[in-house]
Amino acid sequence: MRKAIIKIIILFAGLLILLSVFNISSGPGQLQGQTLEEELQRIKEEREEAQKKIDEVRKTEQHYMGEVSKVEEQLIGALSELDGFNAQLGDAKSIVDRTTIELVLKEEELNKIEDELSEKILILNNRIAEIYKNGNSNVLEVLLKAENFIEFISRMKLMNLFAQQDTDDVLDIKEKRNATLGIKKSIIDLREQQKEHKEKIERLVVQSEAKTAEVEDLYGEKQGLLYQTRANKNALIAMEKELEIREAEVTRILESYKYGTAPSGKFMWPVAGSFRSGFGWRIHPIFGTNRFHTGIDLTAPHGTLIKAGDGGQVIQAGYSGGYGYTILLYHGGGFATRYAHLSSIRCTVGQFVARGQVIGLVGSTGWTTGPHLHFEVRINGAAQNPLQYLE
Repeated sequence: MRKAIIKIIILFAGLLILLSVFNISSGPGQLQGQTLEEELQRIKEEREEAQKKIDEVRKTEQHYMGEVSKVEEQLIGALSELDGFNAQLGDAKSIVDRTTIELVLKEEELNKIEDELSEKILILNNRIAEIYKNGNSNVLEVLLKAENFIEFISRMKLMNLFAQQDTDDVLDIKEKRNATLGIKKSIIDLREQQKEHKEKIERLVVQSEAKTAEVEDLYGEKQGLLYQTRANKNALIAMEKELEIREAEVTRILESYKYGTAPSGKFMWPVAGSFRSGFGWRIHPIFGTNRFHTGIDLTAPHGTLIKAGDGGQVIQAGYSGGYGYTILLYHGGGFATRYAHLSSIRCTVGQFVARGQVIGLVGSTGWTTGPHLHFEVRINGAAQNPLQYLE
Protein backbone atom coordinates (compact mmCIF):
# COMPACT_ATOMS: atom_id res chain seq x y z
CA MET A 1 0.00 0.00 0.00
CA ARG A 2 2.79 2.41 0.94
CA LYS A 3 4.60 1.69 -2.36
CA ALA A 4 1.42 2.34 -4.37
CA ILE A 5 0.85 5.69 -2.62
CA ILE A 6 4.45 6.77 -3.23
CA LYS A 7 4.17 5.80 -6.90
CA ILE A 8 0.96 7.85 -7.28
CA ILE A 9 2.65 10.85 -5.63
CA ILE A 10 5.64 10.60 -7.96
CA LEU A 11 3.40 10.27 -11.02
CA PHE A 12 1.35 13.28 -9.90
CA ALA A 13 4.51 15.29 -9.25
CA GLY A 14 5.80 14.38 -12.70
CA LEU A 15 2.53 15.46 -14.26
CA LEU A 16 2.66 18.79 -12.43
CA ILE A 17 6.21 19.34 -13.69
CA LEU A 18 5.13 18.66 -17.25
CA LEU A 19 2.09 20.90 -17.00
CA SER A 20 4.06 23.71 -15.37
CA VAL A 21 6.68 23.67 -18.11
CA PHE A 22 4.81 22.61 -21.22
CA ASN A 23 2.42 25.49 -21.66
CA ILE A 24 2.62 25.87 -25.43
CA SER A 25 -0.54 26.93 -27.23
CA SER A 26 -0.24 24.68 -30.28
CA GLY A 27 -3.78 25.01 -31.56
CA PRO A 28 -6.49 27.55 -32.30
CA GLY A 29 -7.19 29.86 -29.39
CA GLN A 30 -4.09 32.00 -28.88
CA LEU A 31 -4.52 35.34 -27.14
CA GLN A 32 -5.86 38.11 -29.30
CA GLY A 33 -3.13 40.09 -31.00
CA GLN A 34 -0.29 37.92 -29.71
CA THR A 35 2.65 38.44 -32.05
CA LEU A 36 5.20 35.85 -33.05
CA GLU A 37 7.82 37.90 -31.20
CA GLU A 38 5.79 37.49 -28.02
CA GLU A 39 5.31 33.79 -28.71
CA LEU A 40 9.05 33.40 -29.34
CA GLN A 41 9.84 35.11 -26.03
CA ARG A 42 7.35 32.87 -24.23
CA ILE A 43 8.89 29.76 -25.81
CA LYS A 44 12.38 30.85 -24.76
CA GLU A 45 11.20 31.36 -21.19
CA GLU A 46 9.54 27.96 -21.19
CA ARG A 47 12.73 26.38 -22.53
CA GLU A 48 14.74 27.97 -19.72
CA GLU A 49 12.20 26.69 -17.19
CA ALA A 50 12.31 23.22 -18.75
CA GLN A 51 16.11 23.19 -18.57
CA LYS A 52 15.97 24.15 -14.87
CA LYS A 53 13.49 21.35 -14.23
CA ILE A 54 15.72 18.91 -16.12
CA ASP A 55 18.67 19.88 -13.90
CA GLU A 56 16.52 19.38 -10.78
CA VAL A 57 15.26 16.00 -11.96
CA ARG A 58 18.82 14.93 -12.83
CA LYS A 59 19.88 15.71 -9.26
CA THR A 60 16.91 13.70 -7.98
CA GLU A 61 17.90 10.89 -10.32
CA GLN A 62 21.46 10.89 -8.95
CA HIS A 63 20.05 10.79 -5.41
CA TYR A 64 17.86 7.77 -6.17
CA MET A 65 20.71 6.06 -7.99
CA GLY A 66 22.74 6.38 -4.79
CA GLU A 67 19.80 5.07 -2.75
CA VAL A 68 19.37 2.12 -5.09
CA SER A 69 23.10 1.37 -4.89
CA LYS A 70 22.97 1.36 -1.07
CA VAL A 71 19.94 -0.91 -0.98
CA GLU A 72 21.60 -3.21 -3.54
CA GLU A 73 24.50 -3.62 -1.11
CA GLN A 74 22.04 -4.37 1.71
CA LEU A 75 20.23 -6.86 -0.51
CA ILE A 76 23.46 -8.61 -1.46
CA GLY A 77 24.39 -8.82 2.23
CA ALA A 78 20.96 -10.16 3.18
CA LEU A 79 21.05 -12.76 0.42
CA SER A 80 24.58 -13.77 1.43
CA GLU A 81 23.46 -14.10 5.06
CA LEU A 82 20.46 -16.15 3.97
CA ASP A 83 22.71 -18.43 1.90
CA GLY A 84 24.92 -18.88 4.96
CA PHE A 85 21.98 -19.81 7.17
CA ASN A 86 20.63 -22.18 4.54
CA ALA A 87 24.06 -23.81 4.38
CA GLN A 88 24.03 -24.12 8.19
CA LEU A 89 20.54 -25.58 8.00
CA GLY A 90 21.83 -28.11 5.48
CA ASP A 91 24.69 -28.97 7.84
CA ALA A 92 22.22 -29.23 10.70
CA LYS A 93 20.10 -31.65 8.70
CA SER A 94 23.22 -33.70 7.95
CA ILE A 95 24.02 -33.73 11.66
CA VAL A 96 20.45 -34.80 12.37
CA ASP A 97 20.82 -37.62 9.84
CA ARG A 98 24.09 -38.79 11.41
CA THR A 99 22.61 -38.48 14.89
CA THR A 100 19.58 -40.46 13.79
CA ILE A 101 21.86 -43.27 12.60
CA GLU A 102 23.75 -43.08 15.88
CA LEU A 103 20.48 -43.23 17.81
CA VAL A 104 19.39 -46.30 15.85
CA LEU A 105 22.68 -48.04 16.62
CA LYS A 106 22.46 -47.11 20.30
CA GLU A 107 18.88 -48.30 20.47
CA GLU A 108 19.92 -51.61 18.89
CA GLU A 109 22.75 -51.88 21.40
CA LEU A 110 20.32 -51.06 24.18
CA ASN A 111 17.87 -53.73 23.01
CA LYS A 112 20.66 -56.31 22.84
CA ILE A 113 21.90 -55.47 26.36
CA GLU A 114 18.36 -55.54 27.71
CA ASP A 115 17.84 -59.00 26.17
CA GLU A 116 21.07 -60.26 27.74
CA LEU A 117 20.14 -58.64 31.02
CA SER A 118 16.73 -60.28 31.00
CA GLU A 119 18.31 -63.70 30.36
CA LYS A 120 20.86 -63.31 33.17
CA ILE A 121 18.24 -62.06 35.57
CA LEU A 122 16.08 -65.06 34.73
CA ILE A 123 18.95 -67.52 35.35
CA LEU A 124 19.89 -65.82 38.60
CA ASN A 125 16.29 -65.72 39.75
CA ASN A 126 15.92 -69.45 39.02
CA ARG A 127 19.11 -70.24 40.95
CA ILE A 128 18.08 -68.16 43.93
CA ALA A 129 14.64 -69.75 43.88
CA GLU A 130 16.20 -73.24 43.85
CA ILE A 131 18.54 -72.47 46.76
CA TYR A 132 15.71 -70.91 48.72
CA LYS A 133 13.51 -73.94 48.07
CA ASN A 134 15.98 -76.64 49.12
CA GLY A 135 18.09 -74.71 51.63
CA ASN A 136 21.74 -75.55 52.35
CA SER A 137 21.02 -79.32 52.53
CA ASN A 138 21.40 -79.55 48.78
CA VAL A 139 24.95 -78.33 49.00
CA LEU A 140 25.76 -80.84 51.81
CA GLU A 141 24.06 -83.68 49.96
CA VAL A 142 26.09 -82.96 46.87
CA LEU A 143 29.33 -82.96 48.89
CA LEU A 144 28.51 -86.02 51.07
CA LYS A 145 27.61 -88.15 48.09
CA ALA A 146 31.25 -87.99 46.98
CA GLU A 147 32.73 -91.55 47.04
CA ASN A 148 36.27 -90.43 47.75
CA PHE A 149 38.25 -87.43 48.80
CA ILE A 150 39.25 -86.43 45.27
CA GLU A 151 35.61 -86.36 44.18
CA PHE A 152 34.79 -84.38 47.32
CA ILE A 153 37.41 -81.77 46.44
CA SER A 154 36.18 -81.67 42.87
CA ARG A 155 32.58 -81.16 43.99
CA MET A 156 33.72 -78.44 46.40
CA LYS A 157 35.51 -76.59 43.58
CA LEU A 158 32.46 -76.94 41.38
CA MET A 159 30.25 -75.46 44.07
CA ASN A 160 32.71 -72.57 44.43
CA LEU A 161 32.59 -72.02 40.69
CA PHE A 162 28.80 -71.87 40.78
CA ALA A 163 28.97 -69.39 43.65
CA GLN A 164 31.53 -67.30 41.79
CA GLN A 165 29.38 -67.44 38.66
CA ASP A 166 26.42 -66.22 40.62
CA THR A 167 28.50 -63.37 42.00
CA ASP A 168 29.78 -62.50 38.50
CA ASP A 169 26.24 -62.60 37.15
CA VAL A 170 25.08 -60.21 39.83
CA LEU A 171 27.95 -57.79 39.08
CA ASP A 172 27.36 -58.13 35.31
CA ILE A 173 23.67 -57.41 35.77
CA LYS A 174 24.50 -54.32 37.81
CA GLU A 175 27.03 -53.14 35.21
CA LYS A 176 24.64 -53.71 32.32
CA ARG A 177 21.88 -51.89 34.15
CA ASN A 178 24.19 -48.90 34.60
CA ALA A 179 25.19 -49.09 30.92
CA THR A 180 21.51 -49.19 29.95
CA LEU A 181 20.79 -46.08 31.98
CA GLY A 182 23.81 -44.33 30.38
CA ILE A 183 22.69 -45.22 26.85
CA LYS A 184 19.14 -44.06 27.53
CA LYS A 185 20.44 -40.75 28.86
CA SER A 186 22.73 -40.41 25.81
CA ILE A 187 19.78 -41.02 23.51
CA ILE A 188 17.70 -38.37 25.29
CA ASP A 189 20.59 -35.88 25.18
CA LEU A 190 21.25 -36.50 21.48
CA ARG A 191 17.60 -36.04 20.58
CA GLU A 192 17.38 -32.84 22.60
CA GLN A 193 20.59 -31.45 21.06
CA GLN A 194 19.55 -32.17 17.50
CA LYS A 195 16.12 -30.67 18.14
CA GLU A 196 17.55 -27.48 19.67
CA HIS A 197 20.17 -27.10 16.93
CA LYS A 198 17.69 -27.57 14.12
CA GLU A 199 15.13 -25.21 15.69
CA LYS A 200 17.80 -22.54 16.19
CA ILE A 201 18.90 -22.66 12.56
CA GLU A 202 15.29 -22.69 11.35
CA ARG A 203 14.59 -19.55 13.42
CA LEU A 204 17.65 -17.85 11.88
CA VAL A 205 16.51 -18.82 8.38
CA VAL A 206 13.01 -17.42 9.02
CA GLN A 207 14.47 -14.16 10.37
CA SER A 208 16.86 -13.91 7.43
CA GLU A 209 14.06 -14.57 4.93
CA ALA A 210 11.96 -11.82 6.53
CA LYS A 211 14.91 -9.42 6.42
CA THR A 212 15.61 -10.30 2.78
CA ALA A 213 11.95 -9.77 1.85
CA GLU A 214 11.97 -6.37 3.59
CA VAL A 215 15.13 -5.30 1.75
CA GLU A 216 13.69 -6.57 -1.55
CA ASP A 217 10.56 -4.44 -0.99
CA LEU A 218 12.74 -1.42 -0.23
CA TYR A 219 14.83 -2.13 -3.33
CA GLY A 220 11.70 -2.33 -5.49
CA GLU A 221 10.44 0.93 -4.00
CA LYS A 222 13.72 2.75 -4.70
CA GLN A 223 13.88 1.27 -8.20
CA GLY A 224 10.33 2.47 -8.85
CA LEU A 225 11.21 5.98 -7.71
CA LEU A 226 14.32 5.94 -9.90
CA TYR A 227 12.41 4.69 -12.97
CA GLN A 228 9.68 7.30 -12.49
CA THR A 229 12.26 10.06 -12.05
CA ARG A 230 13.99 8.95 -15.24
CA ALA A 231 10.64 8.90 -17.04
CA ASN A 232 9.99 12.48 -15.86
CA LYS A 233 13.48 13.49 -16.95
CA ASN A 234 13.04 11.93 -20.41
CA ALA A 235 9.64 13.61 -20.78
CA LEU A 236 11.16 16.98 -19.85
CA ILE A 237 14.04 16.43 -22.29
CA ALA A 238 11.58 15.56 -25.06
CA MET A 239 9.53 18.61 -24.13
CA GLU A 240 12.58 20.88 -24.15
CA LYS A 241 13.49 19.47 -27.57
CA GLU A 242 10.02 20.22 -28.86
CA LEU A 243 10.29 23.77 -27.51
CA GLU A 244 13.64 24.07 -29.25
CA ILE A 245 12.08 22.95 -32.53
CA ARG A 246 9.17 25.33 -32.02
CA GLU A 247 11.56 28.16 -31.21
CA ALA A 248 13.54 27.51 -34.39
CA GLU A 249 10.31 27.35 -36.39
CA VAL A 250 8.96 30.64 -35.01
CA THR A 251 12.38 32.25 -35.51
CA ARG A 252 12.41 31.08 -39.12
CA ILE A 253 8.90 32.43 -39.69
CA LEU A 254 9.87 35.75 -38.14
CA GLU A 255 12.92 35.90 -40.37
CA SER A 256 10.75 35.18 -43.40
CA TYR A 257 8.50 38.13 -42.50
CA LYS A 258 11.39 40.50 -43.09
CA TYR A 259 11.40 40.23 -46.85
CA GLY A 260 8.92 41.01 -49.64
CA THR A 261 6.14 43.52 -50.01
CA ALA A 262 2.58 43.26 -48.82
CA PRO A 263 -0.08 42.04 -51.28
CA SER A 264 -1.59 44.93 -53.23
CA GLY A 265 -5.11 43.52 -53.21
CA LYS A 266 -7.27 41.35 -51.04
CA PHE A 267 -7.02 37.58 -50.60
CA MET A 268 -9.30 35.28 -52.59
CA TRP A 269 -11.61 32.93 -50.67
CA PRO A 270 -9.58 29.75 -50.05
CA VAL A 271 -12.43 27.24 -50.32
CA ALA A 272 -15.92 26.94 -51.76
CA GLY A 273 -17.86 26.56 -48.52
CA SER A 274 -20.24 28.22 -46.12
CA PHE A 275 -19.30 30.56 -43.30
CA ARG A 276 -19.65 28.87 -39.89
CA SER A 277 -17.68 30.75 -37.22
CA GLY A 278 -16.14 34.20 -37.12
CA PHE A 279 -13.08 35.89 -35.65
CA GLY A 280 -13.01 36.83 -31.94
CA TRP A 281 -14.17 35.53 -28.59
CA ARG A 282 -16.50 32.53 -28.59
CA ILE A 283 -17.49 29.40 -26.65
CA HIS A 284 -15.14 26.69 -27.88
CA PRO A 285 -17.19 23.90 -29.54
CA ILE A 286 -15.06 21.15 -27.95
CA PHE A 287 -13.85 22.52 -24.62
CA GLY A 288 -16.96 24.58 -23.81
CA THR A 289 -14.87 27.52 -22.54
CA ASN A 290 -14.68 31.12 -23.69
CA ARG A 291 -11.65 31.28 -26.00
CA PHE A 292 -10.39 33.66 -28.66
CA HIS A 293 -10.84 32.38 -32.22
CA THR A 294 -7.87 33.57 -34.30
CA GLY A 295 -9.51 32.96 -37.69
CA ILE A 296 -12.75 32.01 -39.42
CA ASP A 297 -14.23 28.56 -40.07
CA LEU A 298 -15.56 27.67 -43.50
CA THR A 299 -17.61 24.48 -43.70
CA ALA A 300 -17.02 22.27 -46.76
CA PRO A 301 -17.25 18.56 -47.58
CA HIS A 302 -14.29 16.33 -46.76
CA GLY A 303 -11.76 16.46 -49.61
CA THR A 304 -12.85 19.86 -51.00
CA LEU A 305 -9.99 21.69 -52.76
CA ILE A 306 -8.19 24.41 -50.77
CA LYS A 307 -6.53 27.20 -52.76
CA ALA A 308 -3.84 29.73 -51.85
CA GLY A 309 -5.38 33.12 -50.97
CA ASP A 310 -2.51 34.79 -52.83
CA GLY A 311 0.94 33.97 -54.17
CA GLY A 312 3.59 33.25 -51.59
CA GLN A 313 6.09 30.81 -50.10
CA VAL A 314 5.21 27.79 -47.95
CA ILE A 315 6.94 28.30 -44.61
CA GLN A 316 5.06 25.57 -42.69
CA ALA A 317 3.43 22.35 -43.92
CA GLY A 318 2.70 19.53 -41.49
CA TYR A 319 0.87 18.49 -38.36
CA SER A 320 0.57 21.23 -35.73
CA GLY A 321 -1.24 20.18 -32.55
CA GLY A 322 -4.85 21.40 -32.36
CA TYR A 323 -4.60 22.82 -35.89
CA GLY A 324 -4.14 19.32 -37.31
CA TYR A 325 -2.53 19.27 -40.74
CA THR A 326 -1.64 22.91 -41.41
CA ILE A 327 -0.14 25.13 -44.13
CA LEU A 328 1.34 28.59 -43.50
CA LEU A 329 1.98 30.81 -46.52
CA TYR A 330 4.07 33.99 -46.41
CA HIS A 331 3.02 36.59 -48.95
CA GLY A 332 5.47 39.39 -48.17
CA GLY A 333 5.47 42.57 -46.12
CA GLY A 334 4.72 40.63 -42.93
CA PHE A 335 1.46 39.14 -44.33
CA ALA A 336 0.82 35.40 -43.87
CA THR A 337 -2.20 33.11 -44.17
CA ARG A 338 -2.83 29.85 -42.31
CA TYR A 339 -4.96 26.90 -43.50
CA ALA A 340 -5.78 24.32 -40.81
CA HIS A 341 -7.56 20.97 -40.18
CA LEU A 342 -6.61 19.66 -43.63
CA SER A 343 -7.00 16.03 -44.61
CA SER A 344 -4.14 16.27 -47.11
CA ILE A 345 -1.29 18.69 -47.92
CA ARG A 346 -0.38 19.33 -51.55
CA CYS A 347 2.72 21.53 -51.13
CA THR A 348 6.09 21.47 -49.37
CA VAL A 349 8.05 23.85 -47.13
CA GLY A 350 10.04 26.35 -49.23
CA GLN A 351 7.82 25.95 -52.27
CA PHE A 352 6.45 29.09 -53.98
CA VAL A 353 2.77 28.85 -54.89
CA ALA A 354 0.59 31.02 -57.08
CA ARG A 355 -2.67 32.71 -56.18
CA GLY A 356 -5.51 30.17 -56.49
CA GLN A 357 -3.13 27.16 -56.64
CA VAL A 358 -4.45 24.04 -54.89
CA ILE A 359 -2.39 23.51 -51.72
CA GLY A 360 -4.50 20.96 -49.80
CA LEU A 361 -7.85 19.28 -49.11
CA VAL A 362 -10.50 19.96 -46.47
CA GLY A 363 -10.49 17.58 -43.49
CA SER A 364 -11.14 17.38 -39.77
CA THR A 365 -7.72 16.75 -38.24
CA GLY A 366 -6.80 18.34 -34.89
CA TRP A 367 -9.47 19.83 -32.63
CA THR A 368 -12.60 19.78 -34.78
CA THR A 369 -16.23 18.68 -34.69
CA GLY A 370 -16.38 17.98 -38.42
CA PRO A 371 -14.77 18.76 -41.80
CA HIS A 372 -14.08 22.46 -42.34
CA LEU A 373 -11.24 24.88 -43.07
CA HIS A 374 -9.85 27.15 -40.36
CA PHE A 375 -8.43 30.20 -42.18
CA GLU A 376 -6.23 32.90 -40.60
CA VAL A 377 -4.63 36.14 -41.71
CA ARG A 378 -1.60 37.29 -39.70
CA ILE A 379 0.45 40.46 -39.98
CA ASN A 380 3.88 40.16 -38.37
CA GLY A 381 2.52 37.17 -36.51
CA ALA A 382 -0.50 38.91 -35.00
CA ALA A 383 -3.90 37.43 -35.89
CA GLN A 384 -6.26 39.73 -37.84
CA ASN A 385 -9.91 39.41 -38.79
CA PRO A 386 -9.74 37.60 -42.17
CA LEU A 387 -13.04 39.11 -43.36
CA GLN A 388 -11.27 42.49 -43.62
CA TYR A 389 -8.76 41.04 -46.09
CA LEU A 390 -10.96 38.77 -48.25
CA GLU A 391 -12.51 39.76 -51.54
